[in-house]
Amino acid sequence: MKSRSLIFAALLVAALTAGCKKTNPADATPPSGDNNSTITQQLQNAREMATNVWLKTRETTTNVLESVKESVQSAADYTFDKKDAFTAKASSDLDSLDQNIKELGDKAATGADSVKADAQVKLQDLRDKRVVLQQKLDDVKNATAINWNEAKAGFQQSYDDMKTSVKAAWQWLNDKLGISSQ
Repeated sequence: MKSRSLIFAALLVAALTAGCKKTNPADATPPSGDNNSTITQQLQNAREMATNVWLKTRETTTNVLESVKESVQSAADYTFDKKDAFTAKASSDLDSLDQNIKELGDKAATGADSVKADAQVKLQDLRDKRVVLQQKLDDVKNATAINWNEAKAGFQQSYDDMKTSVKAAWQWLNDKLGISSQ
């Protein structure tokens, strides 16, 4: 979603640049005051939009990176002898994700028909990822000391992907419903 905004800003700048044509100052007639102020205002608006997109992209990227760092550090803290604690925490985290997905579905049900239809596709994608995540948790539960790190890393990667997908789905829904996520 954020990359789409960044691409939109780049296209906007490109369109504004392409729309400007080089003229010989001797051939040009002085622009009227209203037209010049309108162009200046449009450029200022485009500049503000690009700045806002960049700031929001930077903020989101920072938040995602911090979340991934926390998740990786959290997973690294669990050695094989703490397998039961890891699986208990993972199960609790999955219960929270399930609740978050349920709330997303409930909220999507309040939207327009087109939002509901698009939301169903996104919710099904989340449910599919949740099935994969459950399999990864089962792999962790059945892991031995030999394959513990591999199973734990597989679960953590799927879990991080799932969290990112849920967050993106919420952002999409809030955008569709016109709710600010500040």
